[in-house]
Amino acid sequence: MVDLYCAQNLFKSLVIPSSLNQKLYNFINIDHFDDHLVRIKRRNKVIKFEDITHPLFNPKENSVIILDRRMIERDFKNLMNGFGISFRDKLFDTWKRRNVKVIFNFAFYEALEYETDLYDFITYDFPFKHLKLTDYPLFENKENFLFDRLYNLLHYFNENFSGNIDNFPQQKHTLDKKYLFSSLQMKLRPHRIDFLKKLISKNLYEYGYISGTREYFEEYREDIRNRNFNIDNSFLQNQYFYEDSHKDFFKKNWEEYADIISDPMQGNVHQNHTESYNDKLEYDLSYIDIQGETHILYNTMYPIFTEKSYQPIFFEKMFLLYGGNCFYEVLDKLGGHNFKDELLLPDTYFTMNNPYEQIDIIVDSLEQLSKIEFSEVFQESQDKILENKILLFEHYKKIMEPVKQFIES
Repeated sequence: MVDLYCAQNLFKSLVIPSSLNQKLYNFINIDHFDDHLVRIKRRNKVIKFEDITHPLFNPKENSVIILDRRMIERDFKNLMNGFGISFRDKLFDTWKRRNVKVIFNFAFYEALEYETDLYDFITYDFPFKHLKLTDYPLFENKENFLFDRLYNLLHYFNENFSGNIDNFPQQKHTLDKKYLFSSLQMKLRPHRIDFLKKLISKNLYEYGYISGTREYFEEYREDIRNRNFNIDNSFLQNQYFYEDSHKDFFKKNWEEYADIISDPMQGNVHQNHTESYNDKLEYDLSYIDIQGETHILYNTMYPIFTEKSYQPIFFEKMFLLYGGNCFYEVLDKLGGHNFKDELLLPDTYFTMNNPYEQIDIIVDSLEQLSKIEFSEVFQESQDKILENKILLFEHYKKIMEPVKQFIES
């Protein structure tokens, strides 16, 4: 039996879709160790490495540790900032002496972090047995790395579904829906504002359920007023970020968009928006999810996609992505369906680099789709919709097989 240290939701994400036999593992739940270190410091004043009793600092011999994004981003950064290299090296030496194997999930769709803050940690040659999962081509074919664009599904299942994959969607779709489409986002980034402005100009917003958050609305408003160029803690914005300043959009107050934009987060932007989307049956309000992918606005070394591309598929919906060609390519290689004909898209849509040109096509398509009974199209597309979900699950099982072999070897 393998002693396996990881967060509970991460363990559930490993077991359910990848056919890991739960009986073969002695699961040991772990939480953030930086909180544990702070408590010891407050109690003891002077802290020694030997005082630390968190399970990761005292793992069983021949055990396995799996670390996902939040522990990688937070705990190891705080360990170095607060305690330094001596504590870190003692921790790593403990893992080496006890023959511990560590899996780092570096697949969480954050290209900007991969290339900046986390690059040195990601590429560090750890002195213990380890495996690094990545969704970014920058690390493809490097020693101790496993690369696949869909390794970020592990993070998606863990963080968005809390490992409870079978609970999403909560219930089957109804056919008589209130809206034709949904356009859900927390941050009203430039290309998303462009989409919204074009919907407003043609009164097409009346056919959509559109979300945003007041907190990020005010944040962007201040960024524009103060000419802040360090958006998302990065200077890598590309020409698409500055295609239109959108100052006119932010001249109005948030309240003036109340009939157009909903704020389902209600001031709590850190809550699990996927669980809210499921619990409130927001996914059932429309037939089509329209998403603007984030990284199309940045000069990253490689294109990448985020959870926005996954969400409609796992909630069994049709979808339109602008700035999401990377995901369309991945889905096409799997034999998936992009609903080109059903959504009245030209072949050139999927090769356009400019998200604003894609938005123009989407708006033209919505004008035509709003005039038909779309519930019939949705019903006729059920086989394709469900097959997309199955294809992602099956590929996930496939790419998790070498991870399983590493754990059990």
